[in-house]
Amino acid sequence: MKKNGFFDYIFIGAGASATLLLRSLESRGLLANKKIALIDADDKRKNDKTYCFWTSMDDNIAQNCQHLFSQTWSKISVNRQEPETLENSRYVHISSIALYDECRRIVEQHQLVRVHSSVSSIARTENGVQVITENGEFHAETIFDSRPPAFSLTEKNEALLWQTFIGHIISPSESHKQSDCVDLMDFDIPQNGYTQFMYVLPLTNNRILVEVTRFGIEPITSEQAEPILDTYIQRRFGTYTILETEKGTIPMSTAKIVREKIEGVISIGGRSGAIKPSTGYAFKKMFQGAEHLAEQLMTKKELTPLKMEPKRFQFYDRLLLLILLQFPALGKPIFSVLFKKNHVFSVFRFLEGKTSIFQDIRILLTLPFRPFLRVLKTELSVSSKGVIAPFCMLLLSVFLLLVQTFAESYSFAIQLILFSVGFLAVGLPHGAVDHLLESGVHVKGVKLSFILKYLGVSFIFLLLWFLSADSALLFFLAYSIWHFGQCDFKEWIPNKQNTWKNILWGTLLFGTLLIGHQTETNKILASLQTFELPFTDEQAIHISRILILISFIWSILERKVSFFLTVCMLFVGMYLPLLSAFSLYFIGQHSLNGWRHLKNGLQTNSKTLYLKSLPFNLGAIGILVISYWLNENYFDLKNNFEMATIFFVFLSCISFPHIIWMHKFYKKTDC
Repeated sequence: MKKNGFFDYIFIGAGASATLLLRSLESRGLLANKKIALIDADDKRKNDKTYCFWTSMDDNIAQNCQHLFSQTWSKISVNRQEPETLENSRYVHISSIALYDECRRIVEQHQLVRVHSSVSSIARTENGVQVITENGEFHAETIFDSRPPAFSLTEKNEALLWQTFIGHIISPSESHKQSDCVDLMDFDIPQNGYTQFMYVLPLTNNRILVEVTRFGIEPITSEQAEPILDTYIQRRFGTYTILETEKGTIPMSTAKIVREKIEGVISIGGRSGAIKPSTGYAFKKMFQGAEHLAEQLMTKKELTPLKMEPKRFQFYDRLLLLILLQFPALGKPIFSVLFKKNHVFSVFRFLEGKTSIFQDIRILLTLPFRPFLRVLKTELSVSSKGVIAPFCMLLLSVFLLLVQTFAESYSFAIQLILFSVGFLAVGLPHGAVDHLLESGVHVKGVKLSFILKYLGVSFIFLLLWFLSADSALLFFLAYSIWHFGQCDFKEWIPNKQNTWKNILWGTLLFGTLLIGHQTETNKILASLQTFELPFTDEQAIHISRILILISFIWSILERKVSFFLTVCMLFVGMYLPLLSAFSLYFIGQHSLNGWRHLKNGLQTNSKTLYLKSLPFNLGAIGILVISYWLNENYFDLKNNFEMATIFFVFLSCISFPHIIWMHKFYKKTDC
């Protein structure tokens, strides 16, 4: 393959976002002495689409791009209603050919390299980022990638619709007076099972852009669009001549954009999330993104994407897209009411994500609420995933604290029953299916080699307890810290495993549990005849409070509700007995999450998984009973702390091989 040298920047795509970024770089003098290549299979010599947005003429985008404006209007009409004035703003039209010509000017003026080819792959190499095309291989330290986005639709509350438009610039046979009003959405056309409307822009010289637009899961075809266009144009403007035709497709989705994480590759345009999911507007975001990147390059800061609108607007968009997906006929009444009951400029600010929460509520209250309630349950079922379990465990911890405070005589019995049931139902079973991680769910029988390895590892660790309780305890704490942190972050942030985060969270977790219950911890450690925590009671209180505060701050910074609820549960657990606090976390959080990960990773259900775990559950219970009987006769146990000692030693022995097999499982499985 031909190699074409090294560039400072390579632009994949030479459309609107690339042109805007080149202009931002040019205005700051950042194109001088730079070797830059633009790679695009299309030579961009046709006026194939329209870019529209609204802006004040004093805004930065108007000052920078005004020479590209082909037309502006001060009034908007929606569904042929009475036109409304955009206050001090204008609705702006830019032809794609104006942007393509601007790009060619920059290429020629600054002697940039233009490559007419499609890109087959991108990869990081020792020489920067490698771009492989039909015409050769190119390298650069920084790539600006504007290829069309792809979306990850793994959640049932995510939808991918297409905004497709086909339109003509026409010249009516009869002359029409130039209008200062845009028809933004005219729903007076057949809906055909979708949300469809007309878009009319009166241009200069008796020219009018008339487009039919569809929001739907299937793009509108020319065969479907032409009869609608012809009927509408003749009804409204009479006979006409077609001067130009344009068509396009814009993705509408709030789903995560799928893109390779390659150092030095920066997404721009739609690939960066600039497209407003509910409307398809993107030009202003592309301009803002270009200015943001250019400013970072000028100040030599790390290139980071432009911060998008607040998450609540993604929530609004997601609900609307679900409605358009499930009930497409409701698009017409929703958009009609939105603009009928609200000033058009207020709607525009809302669509830009620039309204306050109180302004949002005022607008949302004007919409028909039933369609949104019908899809809200889908949104809640996904958004609450991973939150329900920690929330329930938080409520349970509060309940146990209330029982302990106001009905202390019943407290021990209630906790013993709850945690015994929980341990037998999920605490023990989640570690009793490790044989499936080797053999698979559908393989009959268990390999003898697995049983021997598993029991052998457990027995070795039991021997360590007899040889050196201090070493066994430290080792137990170390691998528990790692494993619990790994399991929790696999739940909270599944695609971004970080070893140091796992260790830090495990340390905070065990520090809060053990130091926060130092008196009980030291009694158990004394029965183990190992070292004890060296803090005074006052020091232990202060340390545990600092640890829980760090955990709270971290959970807020991570913006994970399930993380925050877990910390709340640990906080309440500080006022419960140690065994209760640990059991709440171990059963209600760790074991439940581990069970769910096993179900997903092994692609099976709870019933099958539980039946497969049953032999090992019974075996583990038998070992625990025998261990207790032997230790009772040997050590003459007389209190709950010594009973807890047996439990912890038993747990440590069966946990050690479990953690080894689960680590292998997490490494190879996306669960």
